[in-house]
Formats: sequence, C-alpha cells, structure tokens
Amino acid sequence: MASWYETPAEIVRRAACAPHDNAGPLSVEHGFLPARPPRTSLPASHRPWDDVAAELPALHARLALRDRIETLPPLSAATLPDDALTRAATVLGILVHAHDRVEPRRAATTPPSLLRPWREVCARLGRAAPHLSYADLVVMNWRHAAAAATGPVRVENTRLLIPTVGVPEEEVFYLAQLEMLARGTPLVAASLRARDAIAEDDAPALADCLTAMAETVHDVTVHGLPKISPRPGSRFHVDPVVWAKTVAPLAVPLTPGGLGPSGTASPMFHLLDAVIGRTDYASPLGEETLRLRRAFPPHWREFVAAVFRVGVRAYTSAARHPALTRGLAALRAGYAGDGGLLQRHHLKVIGYIDTATRVGRDVTIAGFHRTGRISRELTTTRATRREPPAEGSVRPPDPRDDWPVHTPGELLARHRGADRQWIALGVEIADVTGFLRRHPGGPTSLAAYLGTDAATAYERTGHHLNDGVRAQVRRLRVGTLAAPPLPGGPVRVAYDAWVTWATQVTIWANALHGDVAIRWARTSAGAPAGELTPYTMQFAIEAHERFLRRVAQPIATTMVEELTGRPAPEISWTGEGLYGLLDDALDRGAGVDLVDRVWQSAVALDTSFVDSVRETLGTGVRLIETRRSTAGLGELADRVVAEVRAYASEAARPPPSPPG
Repeated sequence: MASWYETPAEIVRRAACAPHDNAGPLSVEHGFLPARPPRTSLPASHRPWDDVAAELPALHARLALRDRIETLPPLSAATLPDDALTRAATVLGILVHAHDRVEPRRAATTPPSLLRPWREVCARLGRAAPHLSYADLVVMNWRHAAAAATGPVRVENTRLLIPTVGVPEEEVFYLAQLEMLARGTPLVAASLRARDAIAEDDAPALADCLTAMAETVHDVTVHGLPKISPRPGSRFHVDPVVWAKTVAPLAVPLTPGGLGPSGTASPMFHLLDAVIGRTDYASPLGEETLRLRRAFPPHWREFVAAVFRVGVRAYTSAARHPALTRGLAALRAGYAGDGGLLQRHHLKVIGYIDTATRVGRDVTIAGFHRTGRISRELTTTRATRREPPAEGSVRPPDPRDDWPVHTPGELLARHRGADRQWIALGVEIADVTGFLRRHPGGPTSLAAYLGTDAATAYERTGHHLNDGVRAQVRRLRVGTLAAPPLPGGPVRVAYDAWVTWATQVTIWANALHGDVAIRWARTSAGAPAGELTPYTMQFAIEAHERFLRRVAQPIATTMVEELTGRPAPEISWTGEGLYGLLDDALDRGAGVDLVDRVWQSAVALDTSFVDSVRETLGTGVRLIETRRSTAGLGELADRVVAEVRAYASEAARPPPSPPG
C-alpha cells in the first residue's frame, strides 16, 4: 500500500516487482501497458469460459449467444490462480455485457453461472462493485497479430484477444486507444524525471521534461487518435452507424450510475491532469473522472496521486523561469488547447455520438443522453485544463458582404436528393455537394443536416472558433440565409410553423437514410461478408420500428394538429410484425430472406412517406415566401393529411405468414 510520501519512482519499481498485473501494469518501458502481452487463455478447469468467448462473433451473427451461455457449467472463480484474474475479468466482463446487449429489444437476466464468478473475480481484484473496466476491455485485451511478433503496439500489428463482433469498427476503435496509450509511454519516465528535477531545484531540467511530454502528446494526437476515422475508404475506417449499433452499446454500464470503460478512463488523461495540476472537477464529467480514478487498479491510482503531489504547476509558478513557463504552457496547449489532444478528441467524440443518437443510441458510457450535454461537458472539462485565451483575440469577419440572399425555402430544396446540396451555418449557406466525401468527420455526420441549418452542431463542436474550419466554410459559401419580409400576425405564425416542421422532417429523412444503411453493413465477423444475418436484421427492423415511433407518429399527430388546427386522424399503428417474422425464422432455423423482403417493402414505404411530406412542407414554405400570404396552405395541409392516411393504411397491413 502506498504511503503519503511514496514517490512516483518507488511506485513504478514496486509495480515492476509484482508477480502479475492485478494491481495495474506500470513501468518506464511500457507505460500503462503490460510488460508482456496479456494471457491468452484460462486454466483448463475454466476452459468453457474461453470457448464461449472465442465463439462470440458467430454467436452474435446467429443471435444464439444467450442460448449458448445458458449451457455454461457452474464454475467458481475462487480456484483461479492470481495470475489468471485479469484474463478472467476480461472474459467474464465481456460475456456478461454481451449477454445483456446482444438483443436490445429483449431484457434478459444474466445466469448465475456467469454472474457469480464475475462478481468473485471483481472482488478478488479489489473492486468495490463489479464492472467492466478500461483495463479489462482495452489494456488487457490484445495480442500481437503474428504469434512471435514484438515491437511497438500499433493498430496494424495487434488484434483484440476477445472481439465481441470482430468487425473493424470494434478492432480499430479499441486498438487505437491501446496505441494511444502505447505512444504515451514516455510520459511515465518524464514524470519521474520531473520529480527529480523539482527535488534538485533544477528548473531547466524540468523544462526539458515538460517539452518532452508535449512532444509525446503531439505524437499521440497526430499519429494515434486519427486512426479512428469516420471517412469511408480510409485505412482505419470506423463506420459511425455500425459502431453505434454494434460496438458502443456493449460498454455502457449494466446499471444506471455504474462505472464503464469510457475514454475518460484512460490513465494517460489522468496522468496529464496530474502533471498540469488540474484541481477543478466541479462538473458531472469531472466528477465521473474522479469516480473512475478511485476505481483504478492500485498502481495507477497511486502513481497519478504521487505525480500530482510532485507539484509541477506550483513549482513552475514559483520559479518564474521563462523556459519552464514556456514548457508547461506548451504541454497545456498540446493537451487542452485549440487543436490539441482534448479538442480533437472532443470533435471525434461528438461526431460519432451525434450520428449515434440519430440511429438509436440513447445513452453514453458516462450516462449522458444528449449530444449537446456531452459537448458542454467536454468543453467544460477542457477549459479546466487549458491556459486562458489571450486578451483581445478577435477573429476577422468575412471580408465579403455581397453574397446572394437565399430563403429557408430555397435551403430546404437543397436536401439529400437534390442535385446540389446545401447546409446553413447561421446566416452562411455552404454548398457541400463535393465536400461530403472529403469531410474530415466523414459524410454521415454532415449529411444529417443537408437542407437545414447546422449552426447548433457546428458551434457544439467548436468549429466556429477554428480558423481552419472557418476558412473552409468561406471557400464553400454560396450565399446568405434570410427569411423574406412577411406580414406579421397569422402569416408569420404560419410561416414559422411550416419552416419548423419542414426542417424537422428534412432532418428525419436524412436520419432514416443513415439508419437503414445498417442492412447492408457487416455487423459481425462471425458470418461471411455479404451474408445477411439475424443480428444485422434485428438492427434493420429496429430502424423501421424507430421510424414508426419517432417520425411517423409525430407527423400524424402533433404536426398535423399544429398545421391544420384540427384533431389528428384516428390511426392504429402496428409494431411487432417484423420482429415476429424474425423470431419465427430463428425458431425454425430458417434464413431471413422473407423477413428481408418484407422489411425492404416497409422501408421503401417509410422513405416514400417522409420524402413526400418533406416535399409538401417545403412547397408550403416557398408558397408563403412567394405570395406573402397563407393562400393555398389549406390545400397543402390537406395533402399532408392524405399522405398520412395513405401511409398508415399501408403500414398497418400485417406481414405475410411464413411458409409451412
């Protein structure tokens, strides 16, 4: 147990002498990674756990995981040797979470044969409550791609020990985090040198340490983090939709308020916080950071605390040494400044989560439910780590002020299906037709806003403060967004309502396109590429069911009532037909061809409906803009009601009965 006076070097030496990594791997040579690759199997007595873990991708593909886990024999973790505990924590933690998440529409009770030993293992590792930790999922869950390989840990030369679905979205997402930790290894040695420099009152030596740390952070930022790429065709492509449906849900804690292996749990971030002397954790995400740190393996927790006690920030402030001041400022800038590690991490997180919330992911590992909330938390925590901006820093305005003026109706016409596709950023309109495929955040996140104003998302990511992004917007700009002069009273009220609903329906139409694309994605390595599996089919059905609940019903009720001033038509919505077909196919051991045919018909109907409503609403907006009155709106509102009735009538038809 660390004493209050134990130095960072003493903790590292103690960790190096440990017979196993149960207290957390820690060394100068390997940083927070184990000195040897993690154990690849459990003792023969507990081989059934390894066997199920090895089958996970195939079991996901067939939706057979829960049945397979029910066959596990009751095994006790009490007989496991100490050096097998980290392997057991990874295997059991992943199996418990996979069992819970494999079929989102069906709750399931974890069988005692799995839950009891997982709790035993977590207790033996000193965890106050059982949870899937960052160490379990990332740090102790890898192997070299080649059996005898050595060398630096990189995405391209490592593989997950226990993939759940085995697709690149999973492998790259976790292995890139592993690579970032590996690239951050020099931070450990630099922390030890920093303590020695302060003990010897050697400000130049400390300045050198901080400069070396800044270089390491830069390496992590420009070579590690970019390997999680949302751009199709990139070497390390992580498709946001596939990630949101197959990878992201696995790590969400099983109980509200539980701990999970979020990016915030990476020990590298905690070490950097300790070096720069962060003390402000007064935010929900800051509090989550401290909760995760308290649950760290002992070596990590004690090392971070010891580095904080070194007092780099206080020494730098008192020394008033120019090179030292510059060194700490450079580290803070590279870590938390504009263009630094945390800001780029923020942009990537928000890009993925924004897409994820549109295709059904309702909560993050840290328990946040909305993209805006997540962005505010990330911005707040970054602000606690960075230097304040220089006084008087003002970004120059756009030098051109004679842009063509376009109305909201014109913007709405430049949607996903138009020949030229626009988005607005407040008053600025950009033509992004050719830029979609080049967008650094991938086309999916930008396509969600085609034909609408994306200013909220733009500012949420901090793009409005980024000079490079602002320059790109100026290159794409084609005009200024402004509503036409309209009479007040009923005309203005009607116009605002039609613009609001036309915008919302356009966003829904964009989201549907991305959501149903999961049907053609590979969601598990447990089946050949191109084969439609029950696992993929359930996500496709979920997209259709979500459209019924979150799009079709609000259009048919709230929107119709607001635009017509009349009660919405009485409509009976059906919901479980496609799931019933899928269940029947699974029960009969049949394929999903019939389910797929019915689904494709349903989604074609969904797409036609939302597109027709969008066109009608856009026509209404442009009608008011042209006539400066509400003349003709009644007919268009009636058309919307007719479209709703026609869609509901078709959607209510029961699916065909399966053969036999």
